[in-house]
Amino acid sequence: MSNLNIAILGFGNMGKIHYKAVLKNNLCNDPIVIDNDMSKFDDYPEVVSFESVEKVPKDVLESIDGAIIATPSSLHLEHSQKFIENKISLLVEKPLTDSIENDLALISEAKKNDLLLKCGLIELFNPIVQDLSNTRFTDIKFVHFKRHSPKTSENRKLENIITDLTLHDISIVFKIFKPSKVDIIGCNLTYEDSVAESAQILLKVDDSYTIFLSTSRQDQEKIRTLEIVDNDSTYTCDLKNKFYEIKKSGQIAAVDKYSITESNVLNKIDMLNKPETAEIQLESFLSSIIKKEQDVAHLEIVEKTHQLAYRILNT
Repeated sequence: MSNLNIAILGFGNMGKIHYKAVLKNNLCNDPIVIDNDMSKFDDYPEVVSFESVEKVPKDVLESIDGAIIATPSSLHLEHSQKFIENKISLLVEKPLTDSIENDLALISEAKKNDLLLKCGLIELFNPIVQDLSNTRFTDIKFVHFKRHSPKTSENRKLENIITDLTLHDISIVFKIFKPSKVDIIGCNLTYEDSVAESAQILLKVDDSYTIFLSTSRQDQEKIRTLEIVDNDSTYTCDLKNKFYEIKKSGQIAAVDKYSITESNVLNKIDMLNKPETAEIQLESFLSSIIKKEQDVAHLEIVEKTHQLAYRILNT
């Protein structure tokens, strides 16, 4: 099979990340990039660029195997439609669109056309999350997420914190724990200039254990951690650095009147080559294109993730 042809729509921060990932992948030809601000390509003269989908030559458009949508979320539905009409597989950055109604409309349109649709919920492709999704936990007691980032620059117009950052952790909830029922017990959002910048959310899963999500763009450092405590073990995960530790209670040794508890690290799972998650996500997208599969399981997580996010926003 010849190399795949990929189009990237949008050449902002995420568009550039996708561009670099496609360049590094040996299954792909160099991608074409579409952005209505052609000045973005001034420092990238090697990029094959177009101002709009309409200006892409017909033969080039017909040769495209997959498109990555990395424009503002308010344009995702409109921009995706252009590729759906041409039966081109889609990887759409998160959030999928700018409303739950449009999210469901895009998912419905992809299903109706038997078209592959993936969403840029990049943590679903984190090797640590993939590994934990195959773990059999014993009577989970509680789960804590912490996803914090420093304050962004003034010129970056970001989504509210729920559809920007919290969305990732919600997707992990559905990937790892596969809940049948999720109740929102408590929610506190902190706003700045009418945009939610921090969130503390308490969820109850399957009438059993709680999950606490702490998300912020007001911290001093980038933190991506997950702690899972079940009846036997504590799983302490660093999603940013791609490793986790499994700890169990140590034996209690009595010496005269003193008691010493030894806590042992049972195992440490670490990724030796620290692969870029964007590259793993791209590999999954390309694999689905080659296999001509819709990846129903992924799309189900995408739909549930966005539905819960908007439930939280409307709480």
